[in-house]
Amino acid sequence: MRRIIKAPIGFDTPEEEKSFIRECEADFERRLSETAAEICGVEDAKVITLSGPTCSGKTTAANKIISEFGKRGKRVHVISIDDFYYDKEILHKKSEQNRNGEIDYDSAETIDLESFSDFVNRIFESRELLCPVFDFKSGIRTSYRSIKCEENDIFIFEGIQAIYPEVRAILDIHGYISVYISPRSSIEAGGELFEPNEIRLLRRTVRDCHFRDTSAEFTLKIWKSVRDNEERNIFPYEDSCLFYIDSTFAYELGILKPYLEEYLASVGQNSPQREEADRILEKIKAIGVISEEYLSPNSLYKEFV
Repeated sequence: MRRIIKAPIGFDTPEEEKSFIRECEADFERRLSETAAEICGVEDAKVITLSGPTCSGKTTAANKIISEFGKRGKRVHVISIDDFYYDKEILHKKSEQNRNGEIDYDSAETIDLESFSDFVNRIFESRELLCPVFDFKSGIRTSYRSIKCEENDIFIFEGIQAIYPEVRAILDIHGYISVYISPRSSIEAGGELFEPNEIRLLRRTVRDCHFRDTSAEFTLKIWKSVRDNEERNIFPYEDSCLFYIDSTFAYELGILKPYLEEYLASVGQNSPQREEADRILEKIKAIGVISEEYLSPNSLYKEFV
């Protein structure tokens, strides 16, 4: 049974609001630190995967694990599996056959598995590595970064694809530690209940508009295919992971609200996604805005706003 977090819809003073955010973040930081310390205690760790469905907070979790290994004198390299996407020209050709020309970046077929496999193998050969750098706005690999791999280095592979069967098959050859992060609790606020999957949709709508030059209309449009992919390639395998992190925050709906109101207003009145946009706006109507200025500099929520 999922945990339900009851969130306030407003505060009497800015100090109460600030204190509430600090308490939420301190609780998450404590739980994240405890999990990271457990991961670092696993002997002979070389490769760690950090997976979870879209908009779960993987980047922040990776930074915490890096910090814990750093305290132990270990050098850690974070590899985003997103950087192994094919260029958009190749992806368009693939997607024309399956999705009417629309690229679904959450699909396993968008990953250059051959390059990924070669990269992983070189880690265990302690060779110099060239990791691609993928730029979402241009849709291409813009460069490569060089990594001189040493025997005691640790690699964190971060991305939803880390749990895909195709990716796991490559990593299984050498062995690895698996970590799963996701909003796993529901939020009750303003007389409404927000389930984890809906929380992630709200996060992604804001993140994609804010950081990936993608419209709210497009995010809503592809959400079904994103969810279908999760049900097929992510959720069936989440129980196989060794460690779990719940990334739900009681304050998050108030943080997201002003962005959602702005971005969802741009969905066309005649768009098939207008009904869903209106449903979300009505559902968050009673929730009070929470200022993001009170977020700590290293807050997980910096990934979305």
